[in-house]
Amino acid sequence: MSPPRKKSRRRKKTPVKAPDKSWIHLLFWGAATGITLVALVGILILPRKEPPQVPEVSSAPVSGEAAKPVSRLVSIEPKSEEFLYRERTDSKFQLRTWEVDMAILNVLERMEMGKDNIVHTRLENRFFYGTSYHFQDMKIFTNARQQEFIRSLRQVLYRFVDNALLKKEIGDHKWSVSINGHITHILRLDIDPWVREPGTGKLVIIIDDLGESLEFANRLSELDFPVTFSILPYLQETKKVADFAWKNGYEVMLHMPMEPLDYHRGVNPGPGAMYVDMRAEEIEHLLAHSLKQIPMAVGVNNHMGSRFTQDYDKMKVVFEELRKRDMFFLDSVTTPKSVAPALAEEMGLDFMQRNVFLDNVRHKEAIIYQLKKAENLALRYGHAVAIGHPYPETLQALKTWSENRSPKVHFARIDDLLLDQKIRILSEGKDRETALAN
Repeated sequence: MSPPRKKSRRRKKTPVKAPDKSWIHLLFWGAATGITLVALVGILILPRKEPPQVPEVSSAPVSGEAAKPVSRLVSIEPKSEEFLYRERTDSKFQLRTWEVDMAILNVLERMEMGKDNIVHTRLENRFFYGTSYHFQDMKIFTNARQQEFIRSLRQVLYRFVDNALLKKEIGDHKWSVSINGHITHILRLDIDPWVREPGTGKLVIIIDDLGESLEFANRLSELDFPVTFSILPYLQETKKVADFAWKNGYEVMLHMPMEPLDYHRGVNPGPGAMYVDMRAEEIEHLLAHSLKQIPMAVGVNNHMGSRFTQDYDKMKVVFEELRKRDMFFLDSVTTPKSVAPALAEEMGLDFMQRNVFLDNVRHKEAIIYQLKKAENLALRYGHAVAIGHPYPETLQALKTWSENRSPKVHFARIDDLLLDQKIRILSEGKDRETALAN
């Protein structure tokens, strides 16, 4: 009998414990938290980054010439003291057109020339998706250096003006500048200096948005030429500014607040504004109450109003009241769809339009350039109307420009232009003496 088989004892396998990884997770999250904290601290303590400045234009010098210092294309920053009740009439597109203006001036300066080498033969208010800009047809006198001018201008436009294209047009030395495919400038390069034809022009300069500061009104009176005061109602010093202007012999207008297209987006036309949902009686009351604050006003122009001036029925109410008071209306042209020109003709109301906004770009040199535009328009067409605002830059530009303006430009009032307009209409079928007598 075989001995009994011994039972084999199997060892129980001890389960292998997985390595403890909790310390790895702690290390990872600790590092991530530390990096985040360092980044936040860095953002808080690092100095604030200033807006980038546009660098100087440094096109290659012409052979044989030493490089000359050139003015910069100025970077435009918003002003903190911007007037509260302002409808923006500028846009990125309009800023691009101004940059083209500055590019042209920059190249001329490099060639030791300047603004006097430019003569505007045509200046039109055109619109790019509802925003106005100036289409300019100009002669530029480059003294037989056309190729140098074009080469330098192409370089400057390429470097500093987005989506600008310089193109040769049919005709001798005729070029165009377009932005986003829209022609904004026609350049006709010439050699001989242009001699103005005999004649003079009348220029009206209106300063809008007055009524906040009697001090600024005093500073306007220090100019060596007259301006028209366009005063907003319901402001802190409306009545004082109106009295000051009237006592010192200035033409006075009511700058009537009207509803803008962007009112629903928070653009506020200010106290006493007219809106398209108002009844005729409300509009009449607002106009009458505003004129009581500025009783010496001889006319009215719109403050904002890109929506209101499109409404035929509401504008008719305003024009009927102005006609009763023998007052004129000047359209500030804040929309291409204004009914004011056609309605004024229909009703026989004295009417004028703004030609140039001076200070959409708040920089002294840009404002001086706009004044030169207005001056050229006055000399070419006999009259022009320019509108500025109570900015320090505008006042500085007016002072500088007046020192070098053409002696053939005479300052006028809107009333003067309206009288000329009536004489011209009457003269179409009569001799001048009969027209003047009428």
